[in-house]
Amino acid sequence: MSTVEPFRPTPGAAKTAALAEARRLAGQVLVDGRLQCPPSGRALPVENPADETVIAEAARCDARDVAWAVEAAQRAYPAWSRRPARERGDLLRRAADRLAQEAEPLARLMALETGNALATQCRPEVASAIELLHFYAGLWSELKGRTLPWDPGTFAYVTREPLGVVGAIIPWNAPLLLMMAKLGPALAAGNTVVLKSAEQAPLTVLRAAEILQEVLPPGVANAISGYGEEAGKPLAEHPLVRKITFTGSCAVGKQILHYAADKLCPVTLELGGKSPNIVMDDADLEQVVSGVIVGMRFTRQGQSCSAGTRIYLHEKVYEEVVSRTVAELGKLRIGDPLDEQTQMGAIISREQFDRVTAYVEMARATPGARILCGGRRAAGLEKGYFYTPTLIEGVPHTSPVCTDEIFGPVALLYRFRDFDEALHLANKTDFGLAGALWTRDLSRALSFAEKIQAGFVQVNQYAGPRAGLSYGGYKMSGLGREYSLESMLEHFTLTKTVIVNYGS
Repeated sequence: MSTVEPFRPTPGAAKTAALAEARRLAGQVLVDGRLQCPPSGRALPVENPADETVIAEAARCDARDVAWAVEAAQRAYPAWSRRPARERGDLLRRAADRLAQEAEPLARLMALETGNALATQCRPEVASAIELLHFYAGLWSELKGRTLPWDPGTFAYVTREPLGVVGAIIPWNAPLLLMMAKLGPALAAGNTVVLKSAEQAPLTVLRAAEILQEVLPPGVANAISGYGEEAGKPLAEHPLVRKITFTGSCAVGKQILHYAADKLCPVTLELGGKSPNIVMDDADLEQVVSGVIVGMRFTRQGQSCSAGTRIYLHEKVYEEVVSRTVAELGKLRIGDPLDEQTQMGAIISREQFDRVTAYVEMARATPGARILCGGRRAAGLEKGYFYTPTLIEGVPHTSPVCTDEIFGPVALLYRFRDFDEALHLANKTDFGLAGALWTRDLSRALSFAEKIQAGFVQVNQYAGPRAGLSYGGYKMSGLGREYSLESMLEHFTLTKTVIVNYGS
C-alpha cells in the first residue's frame, strides 16, 4: 500500500518526483504499444498553474500524427474485437489493478499539471477513475444479443458488435476520470481508441496510458496530445474513426458534430452546465451549507461542468445560509496543490484565470450586484492562478454572468419566495446538465425530479458522477450518456439482425 510522503515546499519530495516524471514523458505520445515521439516532432509547453513555470514540453500533434495513431488503432482492431469479451474484461481488470498500484504518483503528477489539490481532488479522482475502469471490466458478460420469434422455418437473432476505432477527446479539468470514462466502455465493447488529451494537462493521461500498456495489446489504447484545431479536428474527421466521444465546451461540441456529419459518425457529447441548487425553507441547513460548497466544486476551483453555480435560497433561510456559507468558505485553505493541507488549488491557466476575473468584474460593474465574498486573487499568492471562492448576489438572470458557464469558483445567489418561482428560474437556461433540491418534503422532491430540465438530478445532496450512474445532460449540455452499462451498449456497439431460413 502506498505511503504519502510529507510535503516539503522547496523543492519538496512530491514535487521533485512529479517533475522528474513530467520531464521523462516530455515530447512523447503512446502509439502502437510504446512511448515515442510523433512524426511531426513538434512540442507545446505544459505549465504548472501554481507557480506559472513550464514543467515539460508535450507532443504537439498534427494531422499526420493523428493519422499515424489511427492507423495503429485500426491495425489492432480486428484481433481485439474478436478476442472473447471475458478476456477483454480480465485485461481491463488487470490494467485497473496496475493503475491502483501507481495511484499516488499519478495523483501527484495530476496536481502538478492541473493545479488541483492533491488531498481534496487528485487522490479522489484517481480512485474514481480506477473504480470506473473496474466497473467496465466487469460488464463483459452484458455484451449479449437476443433471439426473436419469427416466421416458421427461420431463426432470427440480434448480436452486438463494436464500432471500430473510437476517437476520444477530453478536457483538462478531470483528465484521468474522463480518460477512463472514454476508454473503459470503448475497450470493453471491443473497440480500439485514439485519445487526445487537452494541451493544458496531457502528462497524467500519458503516464496512465503507459501503465495500461503493460497489460493491453499494442495499438488498442493510444494517447496523443495537442491543440484542438491541430489534433482534435483531424481526429474527429478521420475516415477510419467510426465513433467520437467528447467532453468539453458547447462551442467545440457543436464543431465536433459538424466534423462527424459528412461520414455520419455517431457522437457522444458531454458539454457545459449552469446548474441550479435550490434550498427550501424546510431544508436541513447543516447539510445545505456543506452541500452548497461541495455542489459548487470549490475544491476544484469551480472547474466542473456539473457545478451548482446558480444557488436559489428561500427568503426565510437566505440570510442564515449566506452567512454560514461565507464563514465556511473563509476557512478553505488555498495554496500549493502538492501541500497536504491545501483544500483549494489553482485555476488551470492564465487564460482561464483572466476569464474568471472578467466575469467577476462584469458583475462588480452591474448596478445592484454585490460581491459577498471573494472576487479577487488569493492574498499572499501573487504567483500562480489562485482565485478566492466567490459568491455574488443581485446579478440579473439576463446577464452573461448568469447565462454563461464561467468554469471558475464563482456562484450566484438568488432569493425566492415559492417553489414554482424557483423551478421556473432554474429551468430558464440553455443548459440542462445537473440540478439539486434541498427539502424535507417528499412530494416537493418528487415534483422537482419530474419537472427540472436536467439529466443528473439530486435531492438533499450534490455529489459528482460515479460508476454505474447514468450521466449526461439535456438541451445544450450534450448528447448521450456516460458512466453506465446502458451507455456502453448504446454508444459503443452496433446491433446486427440476422435471419436464417433453415426450412429451405
